Amino acid sequence: MKKRIIALSCLTALLLAGCGVDEPSEAVSVPDPVEIRTTEAPTEPETEPQTEAPTTKRTKTTTKKTTAATTTAAVTTTTTAAEKPTGDANISERLAAYPDLYKAEVQRVWDEIYERSDGMVSITYALYDINKDKIPELLFKHGTCEADFQIDIFTVGADAKLKQTGTLGGGHTSFAYDEKTGELVLVWGHMGSMSLNWFSMNDDYIIQVKDYQHEFEDGEDYQKIMFDMGVWDMTFIGCYSFDKNSKPKSTIYYAYSEYESVDGLYLDFSYDESAFR
Repeated sequence: MKKRIIALSCLTALLLAGCGVDEPSEAVSVPDPVEIRTTEAPTEPETEPQTEAPTTKRTKTTTKKTTAATTTAAVTTTTTAAEKPTGDANISERLAAYPDLYKAEVQRVWDEIYERSDGMVSITYALYDINKDKIPELLFKHGTCEADFQIDIFTVGADAKLKQTGTLGGGHTSFAYDEKTGELVLVWGHMGSMSLNWFSMNDDYIIQVKDYQHEFEDGEDYQKIMFDMGVWDMTFIGCYSFDKNSKPKSTIYYAYSEYESVDGLYLDFSYDESAFR
């Protein structure tokens, strides 16, 4: 089922409450500093991914401010022998590997939180090529509520295996990007405050580049602040479960356009580079 929404809905929800779960009583701080992980995640899933396809067809939509698009076609490229150093995977092999690697990791974390928290789990994920090497990174927020959300960022290493590049605080956050620099932007909002935090990748690790803090006055529009700074929301998928007696739900949030709700844990790792400005 499709419903028309405005871009204001995503961060407005962050400013007012959590992601469909109880709001913690304690204040939530600006996202934590980057935590660098030096180990690689396993390439084999601990559980078999189980996905449910949406019952309606996804569409490409366009507005005056930006274009949001999602396709089911995988990114492809032509690779020459020179692109494949001895002992390393080439671009084609890494591109072919990332959908299954990302799906297995998201499924694994979902299952682990689901069992640990008696069926209460919420995840959000998106794809974005932060370092512009043609391999989209996985932006993966997970937890049970705003108080314990964290964002893990993954890429595919030169050996075509899953590699974690960093961990960020995830409470009251949404995913965005800078149209001029191409950097990842983490948008944080809570109780009348807002921050934008820019991140890039250096040697496959996430580093924070800069940040912007703002306290809202009456009538201020957070979206105008983002537009003025050249920061745009990105399409993402959110999935949640309240307990083991209820069926999981998933929602595809198309940037500046529509959302689409489906039953079950929906795992889609197709990537359309043209959806970004």
